[in-house]
Amino acid sequence: MNITKRQAGHYTATTHTGTFTIHRTHRTWHLVGNGTARTFRTMRDAVAALRTLRPTATGGMTVRLTKLIARTHTAARRVSKALSYLARSGQIAADVAAGHLVRTGDILDRLGATDLKDGQKAWYGRHVAKTYRAAHGTDAMKVWTQHRTTGKWIHVFVYGPADAALYTALSTYKATRHLTQADFVEAA
Repeated sequence: MNITKRQAGHYTATTHTGTFTIHRTHRTWHLVGNGTARTFRTMRDAVAALRTLRPTATGGMTVRLTKLIARTHTAARRVSKALSYLARSGQIAADVAAGHLVRTGDILDRLGATDLKDGQKAWYGRHVAKTYRAAHGTDAMKVWTQHRTTGKWIHVFVYGPADAALYTALSTYKATRHLTQADFVEAA
C-alpha cells in the first residue's frame, strides 16, 4: 500500500484493490473510492480499513463479508447427508417424489414383486438400462437415493412411468418374466 499526502488533511492511497482518497472534515476521516465511502474517527482507523479490503471486480470486500461467506460455506459442508444428496439431485428428486419419474424398484413394488431378492432387482435394473440405451442411444437420468436395506446412498437410473424399456425388460429378464404372464384366464 502506498499513501501520498496531497495537502493538509488530504491523502491518496494506492492499494491492490484500487485508488482511494482519505480526507479530513472537522473531526472525522473519510475513506472514498471503488464504491466504498466510510467514515472513521482517526486516520489510523481509515488506513486499517484499507488493509482489510480484498480484491474483487467491483472494488473491495470487507473482512466481515469474507468471514460471512466462509461461515456459509462451512455450514453447507456440515449439512446432513440426506439434504446434501437431495440438493445434488435437484429437480429430478422432486419428480421422483411426485411420481413423474420412477426407479426400477418402484415398478417392482407396484407389481408386487416382493419375493425377488435384492440381487435380482439389481439385475432387472441393469436389463432396463440396457433396453433403454438400445432404444434411445443414451443413458437415462440418474438420481441419488438411499438403498432400502443397507441405507447407503446410491446413484440409480429413473424412467418415465410408461417407458417401454421398463416393461420390455420385465418380459425379457428371466426372474421377472412371471410378472408379465396373465394370472387370469378369460372364462367362456
